[in-house]
Amino acid sequence: MLAVNIFDIADNFDATAGFRDISPLLPQWRLDKSMSYRNDIDRFLCAKSFLILEEMLRVNFGLVHCPEFSYGSHGKPYFREYPGVFFNISHCHRGIACAVSDRAVGIDIEDIQYDDELARMILNQDELAAVRCSDDPGTEFTRLWTLKESFLKLNGEGLRDNMKDILSGTEGICFKTGSNSAAGYVCSTAVCRQSQGE
Repeated sequence: MLAVNIFDIADNFDATAGFRDISPLLPQWRLDKSMSYRNDIDRFLCAKSFLILEEMLRVNFGLVHCPEFSYGSHGKPYFREYPGVFFNISHCHRGIACAVSDRAVGIDIEDIQYDDELARMILNQDELAAVRCSDDPGTEFTRLWTLKESFLKLNGEGLRDNMKDILSGTEGICFKTGSNSAAGYVCSTAVCRQSQGE
């Protein structure tokens, strides 16, 4: 099972009012986390992503309240009390993405962008050539970036020094990618495939 929810953020979105409206709905630990950010947009992203997750957990797992997060060695959040419930959250300036699953999952959403110097650092030669030949290099670059990031988030590894060949050897992982050019983002999800015999 995999469920994904994406919340679009409009260009003229008022993050101050948005955060003020939803902050009373947060448990104290998440409100404290949201308030630790300096900018209102970051406070809103932290708060809204939690509320999206809470609703997804209610609908997909029957959890009335979202438990407080525990964190792995590289900062990946998980629920200590519910080892069979997996989730991941990502946000950028254009949107918030949340995934829940009964298997390990990673999700990444990024604003569509292209920076050749960054591309040379994280893409292998074949990927770089595909981006440069693409009709839309920004979307293709962002697609590859989110695929790699979603895989790292699935594993809870954090960023690696060598990102170029990270997608080789991912046979046990199912990837899904979608782009929203009107909203200006690409989102990718990585989830473990079902084991043999299931």
